[in-house]
Amino acid sequence: MEIFWNRKTAILITIVVTIAATLFGVHRSLTKLSRELELLFYDGVFHDGYIEPGIESHLESHADASLRLATALLSYPELKDSAENVLERRRFLLDAVSIADKSLAFAGLSSHVYMMTNAAQSVTLTERDSEALSQYASTINGAETAIRKSSYNQTISVKWREQSVITGFLRIFIPVREPEPFSF
Repeated sequence: MEIFWNRKTAILITIVVTIAATLFGVHRSLTKLSRELELLFYDGVFHDGYIEPGIESHLESHADASLRLATALLSYPELKDSAENVLERRRFLLDAVSIADKSLAFAGLSSHVYMMTNAAQSVTLTERDSEALSQYASTINGAETAIRKSSYNQTISVKWREQSVITGFLRIFIPVREPEPFSF
């Protein structure tokens, strides 16, 4: 116990505890901020006076329209493989947990839907299926446009960089996972 009565040791211990507490606090704050920013992916982003729907809602709309379109085109032998690929890619999107996984699954689904709709142009469809193709393709294109125009990535980037200079410096010493952007 005599070691704690030594002034130099007490100062050193105080400095070490202060630094450790500061680093822990910064880590906790940045982790909380990262989680809060990622929630914008699901809840939406406040932008230009209103809450822009979250990317997740557009992904659900895209996945739903893809399901309906693939189901409508599944009965055509020329489109069966393409429609099954769309359904498989849709399952990947629905099973994805992280934002990065959803991003990859969305890219795969989008490309397969594009290939299927292009292939459907060369097949003689019933009037009902032709209308379904037009309607669901429009919904899919709308969802893709909304995802591309979403301000989610810009918002998380700006808010993450808004941290003070000291926090930015301490981030070098603290391993904190940054919020995941949605790549497309």
